[in-house]
Amino acid sequence: MPRQIVITAGRVRVLAELDDTPAAAAIGEALAAGETVVISSFGRFEVRAYPGRRLRRFDGPGHYTGEDRRVPVFKSSAALRRRVKGGSS
Repeated sequence: MPRQIVITAGRVRVLAELDDTPAAAAIGEALAAGETVVISSFGRFEVRAYPGRRLRRFDGPGHYTGEDRRVPVFKSSAALRRRVKGGSS
């Protein structure tokens, strides 16, 4: 019997099998939409927005501002950290 996980994205809860590739696609789509994805007993994926940085212009005088960017970030749950630290499965 395949193991199952509960994925929460926004207000939607999805029960997905670990071997199911559409689950990974659903996580990617939720992140692309800017939603936070929580996988119970595993962790949280979210998208952080960073403003453009001030950069030095090498080919001439002055500075310019780089583009704003969005970066996916993972925060592991306390349960996952305990399991990794303790070495239990």
